[in-house]
Amino acid sequence: MSFQPDTLQRDFALPDSFLIPASEVVSLDSVALQRQVDYTIEYVAGTLRLTQPVAGKVLTVEYKIFPFSLKKRYVLNKKVVAEEEEAKSSDASPTSSVPVKKVPRRRVAQRFGGAQLRKSGSLTRGISVGTSQSLRVDSGLRMQVSGRLANKIDVVASLTDQNTPIQPEGNTQTLQEIDKVFIQLKGPNMNATFGDYNLSFSGSEFTNYRRKLQGIMGHAEFQNMSVTMSGAVSRGQFTTNQFLGQEGNQGPYQLHGPNNEINIIVLAGTERVWVDGELMTRGENHDYVIEYGNGQLTFTRNRLITGDSRITVDFQFSDESFERNLWAVRGESRFLQDRVHLSTTFIRESDDKDNPLSLSLNDGFVDRLAEAGDSSAVVPGWTFVGPDSGNYVRDSTGVFVFVGDKRGDYNVRFTFFGENRGEYRNIGLGRFEYVGPGKGSFRPFILLPKAQRHDLVGFNLGFSPSSALDVKGEFAFSQFDANLYSSKDDGDNQGTAYALHLDFRPENLRLGGANLGKFDFSGRLRHKNANFRDIDRTTIAEFNRRWNIENAQATRQEDILELRSSYSPVTGLALRTGLGRLTKSSLFRSNRWETQANLDIKHLPRVDYFVEFIDRDDR
Repeated sequence: MSFQPDTLQRDFALPDSFLIPASEVVSLDSVALQRQVDYTIEYVAGTLRLTQPVAGKVLTVEYKIFPFSLKKRYVLNKKVVAEEEEAKSSDASPTSSVPVKKVPRRRVAQRFGGAQLRKSGSLTRGISVGTSQSLRVDSGLRMQVSGRLANKIDVVASLTDQNTPIQPEGNTQTLQEIDKVFIQLKGPNMNATFGDYNLSFSGSEFTNYRRKLQGIMGHAEFQNMSVTMSGAVSRGQFTTNQFLGQEGNQGPYQLHGPNNEINIIVLAGTERVWVDGELMTRGENHDYVIEYGNGQLTFTRNRLITGDSRITVDFQFSDESFERNLWAVRGESRFLQDRVHLSTTFIRESDDKDNPLSLSLNDGFVDRLAEAGDSSAVVPGWTFVGPDSGNYVRDSTGVFVFVGDKRGDYNVRFTFFGENRGEYRNIGLGRFEYVGPGKGSFRPFILLPKAQRHDLVGFNLGFSPSSALDVKGEFAFSQFDANLYSSKDDGDNQGTAYALHLDFRPENLRLGGANLGKFDFSGRLRHKNANFRDIDRTTIAEFNRRWNIENAQATRQEDILELRSSYSPVTGLALRTGLGRLTKSSLFRSNRWETQANLDIKHLPRVDYFVEFIDRDDR
């Protein structure tokens, strides 16, 4: 299939859908293009998008499709309703139709639950035609259903027969996800969701969890117990970006994966953005907008960015390396008149190592991954194809030089390794130029994807002997295998963590009949083994600044002890103070102290006073 657009164009609709993954060969004016570098492709929808628009050039796409076709509708037993008057036996003849008993006509609404179900939707028909593209007829059905399905069972459903790669635009505070498909059943004590849903666990130190999933989730509540279970295919994986802003530059700022991947898709609505520790609000009239399709973040004029702006972004992304399976269970119980709270959480995220999506792993690649252990696994990206059969030549120093289609000896595949971590730069679709070590972002190697598995088990126990005293404890165990293809470096897979919290808050202190005001005291102890791996955010966005920590120190064993107190003698006046110590193994220690005063009394100016002192000691 070939395209030759007359105007600048980057999106192309292929005449087929359900393409075999990784079977495509894409070239521009006979120059081979690389997936995730020069283009992205949706195999189910049959759409291709170039990273740069082109015009006047010939784009050729070759691919394989599955050797079978699917009907739009399959019926096991066709339903027939008799509506004619019952035929009289005297009028019947040997060749006439068999008499049937009259069945009362049922309204369509009754077949779908009667008036208790509310239904709405749309049916679309479309015809598309273009240059070098045959006539194509498109059809789509969307349907929403809500209401009472049966006795004490409610249903909410959003159904469609379309499979679209389109994500909502990230320029509004509220998102409209046109590709969200689900069925939700609700009963008195149980509910279940099938399809697309958001799973959220909160209220703990180490097992807080937020994911956008596709599968099944069930929740049941009893007198003093509740259970939530989920089995799904995760639509993305979690990561965090931290960087400083640029003076006078509102964006776009490119988000990247944990291995510096830039060709990623951010899952819509999963991002959380902080600037200087303050949580931002998405929207053109608020703080920022985001392009989910290419992972680019831009701040609005309402939030000016400087060279000192500390930007933190949590998000889920898809790099199409592996299909990731997820299993999660949380059980909670309360007893002794809700004074004791116990919960247990299990979470597993695991890549399907036998079915990579972005790269076909041959025996040589698997052997290389087995040798690499937890380290990065790379293989040469160049292939000698013979004289006048490739796009690159190799000079006497080993540098690859682009010479054009069928003029070189090599075909070369380049991979993005991060800013100033490569020797080549991209100068056009399929074209790379050598600029020297540490001056480029690409290298002529293939970074092999590593299948990973992350297990997390957490136990929480809370005790409230009175309304003024809360005691909480938590223990967590993690097991993270960074490379399922290798048993090498597995000695550091397991880690543990625990935390203790104490909160004492007598509301009214009296001395000799006089009300002394409100008092609050809290203490916190937290320990994380060096091998413990978080599965989601477990600290505040400004944690590193709060303790004056560098990123290189984040993987060490961590111990934190904090004490806080507050006193409010009268309404509108609050005094707070706190101190703490953080140690990272025996090599780093940070002590901090803070005090704060707030005055907010009617008819008086508001006053806020805050002092913070941090003493860092590198041993």
